[in-house]
Amino acid sequence: MSRNRAFLTGLLTATTMFGGCAFKKATPGEITGSGGTQGDTDAGDMDIMGGAGTDINLPPPVDATQFEAEASQNCIEANPQTMNLPPDVLILLDRSGSMAQAVDGSTCAITGAGGRGGRPPAMGDCGPTSKWTLMTTALVDFVQTVSTPVNWGLMFFGSGNTTNCDISMTANVPPGPTTASMIASAIAGTSPATSTPTTAAETAAAAYLSKLNDGNPKFILLATDGIPTCGKEACVQGGTAQCDDANAIAAVQTAHDTMMIPTFVLGIGSDLGGGEATLTSMATVGGFPRANATPAYYPITSAADLQAAFATISGMVGGCFFSVKPVPSSATDITAVLGDGNPIPQDGTDGWTFVTMGGASGVQLNGKSCDDYKNKVIKDVVVQLPCIIP
Repeated sequence: MSRNRAFLTGLLTATTMFGGCAFKKATPGEITGSGGTQGDTDAGDMDIMGGAGTDINLPPPVDATQFEAEASQNCIEANPQTMNLPPDVLILLDRSGSMAQAVDGSTCAITGAGGRGGRPPAMGDCGPTSKWTLMTTALVDFVQTVSTPVNWGLMFFGSGNTTNCDISMTANVPPGPTTASMIASAIAGTSPATSTPTTAAETAAAAYLSKLNDGNPKFILLATDGIPTCGKEACVQGGTAQCDDANAIAAVQTAHDTMMIPTFVLGIGSDLGGGEATLTSMATVGGFPRANATPAYYPITSAADLQAAFATISGMVGGCFFSVKPVPSSATDITAVLGDGNPIPQDGTDGWTFVTMGGASGVQLNGKSCDDYKNKVIKDVVVQLPCIIP
């Protein structure tokens, strides 16, 4: 607690020693030396008689007429606004042509007139057994049933209907609390057809989220089936595809380090076209690699894998973030976090941590503390900042 100093002019004497410090001018008869005789007001040390006849030692005067006294002050507890906010999670979904392949990367020969949305089937499109169908069906099922408070949004990449590297600068479905039906409709009207502009897509997604001034923490969930194919250098594997691995990794790191927007990475399919190392690096620099697991990204080869990954990610980001206003500059500015009046420890495993993500700063409850809040064992969370001296 900070201390308040009062500078008093003239000769003062203390009249009370509790409930704060009050002072009045001393009379000559009240001023004594250490032996009880009248003292010299120009002396370096002086004693002043207290109300109970006790000598009070005071420091030497600053000059002949001024000295400094300590004054205790009451402290007002500072409880800033603490609000539980749902996160904005933008699903950045790869719709490259390879997403039409089977989970193992093989192509399928489909005959007949029944393509998606009445369109003719593409050569090699595996239809109901493709990575695209696996991913989108499980995704739609999940967002329609999940109870964790998350504002889900959706952005496809690329954005054209041919093999190109175009991307959209805005979300196909903006993050919101009731977007399940909009996500299902957007997916129903889309099919895999483009290249894989991962770098441009990650950059656009981070820029889009940074402009959402809703105060919610923000995340990107990147779901892709392999290496970026919109670079300027030929892939190591050969062929005509172009690779952009280093730039894609850098884009994810910039989103995390500079814009404070973490990225979760999902690898779709058992054959990622040699992109395992790239996805591992993106998951690591994105800030949320899988805990104590290899690979660092979430490998998705079945609907069950995807449902489990989404459930894990939802539990990590949803429901346990509390924005704090005024915003503390760091965790050292927070004196206590209380749950129903009881202290919650500062701990990254089962307590609280101070986080800043995508325009929002506040307290994140972890592990048991988060579970207790979700299960209503803890109903009220209060963040305290240092006391204020009026």
